[in-house]
Amino acid sequence: MVNKEKLGVLPEGESVATPELPGPVLSRRIGLSLLLGVAVLATLMVFGDLHAMARHLRGFPWGWLPAILGLTLLNYSLRFLKWHLYLRWVGADLSWPASAAVFIAGLAMVLTPGKLGETVKSFLVWRLRGTPISLTLPVVFAERLTDGLAMVLLTGLGISAYPLGLPMLGGILFSLSILVLAAWLQPQAESVLHRLAGWPVLSRLLPSLLRFYESAHRLVRPPNLLFAIGLGLISWGAEGLAFALILHGLGIPMDLSLVRRAIFTLAFATLAGAVSFLPGGLVAAEASLAGLLLVQGLPREIAATATVLIRLATLWFGVALGALAWAWLVPGLWRTGGARARPTRPNLPGRAIGGVDHPQDRGEVDDRAGG
Repeated sequence: MVNKEKLGVLPEGESVATPELPGPVLSRRIGLSLLLGVAVLATLMVFGDLHAMARHLRGFPWGWLPAILGLTLLNYSLRFLKWHLYLRWVGADLSWPASAAVFIAGLAMVLTPGKLGETVKSFLVWRLRGTPISLTLPVVFAERLTDGLAMVLLTGLGISAYPLGLPMLGGILFSLSILVLAAWLQPQAESVLHRLAGWPVLSRLLPSLLRFYESAHRLVRPPNLLFAIGLGLISWGAEGLAFALILHGLGIPMDLSLVRRAIFTLAFATLAGAVSFLPGGLVAAEASLAGLLLVQGLPREIAATATVLIRLATLWFGVALGALAWAWLVPGLWRTGGARARPTRPNLPGRAIGGVDHPQDRGEVDDRAGG
């Protein structure tokens, strides 16, 4: 007899407990990250000479700002499409509006170390439709994994000119490849998990671990993986093009070489910020951006100004959108979810957990759990 509670399926008629929205601890951490961000921007202004930077900002074609932010929004839109499809692939699909609200709210969580705060998206999905968090956590990690692989590929546009960055890129590519390989080796991995279940503590976690692994396995199947990396190349390439527009607005001639260098520089700096595990990649990303621009021969004041502008148009623009979502969208979803949240059957093959066959295993999704 399978224990349904261990599988995240409560007895008929029971409801999901209602936790509170993320509390003061997370708010304090984000507040500290904001202070760090202000300190970083101030440091860049000192480094680039505030008066010289002000002169460049006065001459900047601000009419291009909608195009720059539009390219950032294109990045977010394609990443949202990936998020929404991922939820559908693991059987936790939400309505488009609810899915978008959860995704946008996650943008504010970039200010947590290593973007680990983005796991709150799984918590919100649970709140909306009762899906076990262990089923959707791999979605968050798969987003980061495929974004990382896409950015590693984008750095290929210019890494040959900066060999000092090769060890970092090689290490990132190796680590991400190991994760993909581990998700592909399903029989071996499940065998290991079942052996570990002999330990008293891990035996209680086995259903959650199996859900987590099966979800991860589905997301990184070769067709899904290639599709997600393709979206990543376009989405992050769009932000690179926004960076090229900023550099052009600061007086750098626009040509294919500038576009290639801008995409490479932004991708490399974003990866550097990610591996630093600092909130939002602060310090590491800014240092990489300004440093690479200096190596490319740009004056210090232009390098600093371009770094400030691209971080405002990407990182801080996303944080602002996420903050608005938390202020206006999430509370409404939270109240709606409180009335509707209920456990859903995990979307796992019957063979994975005691031979139980669920509707989702046959591709049938409960429409009542929309979003």
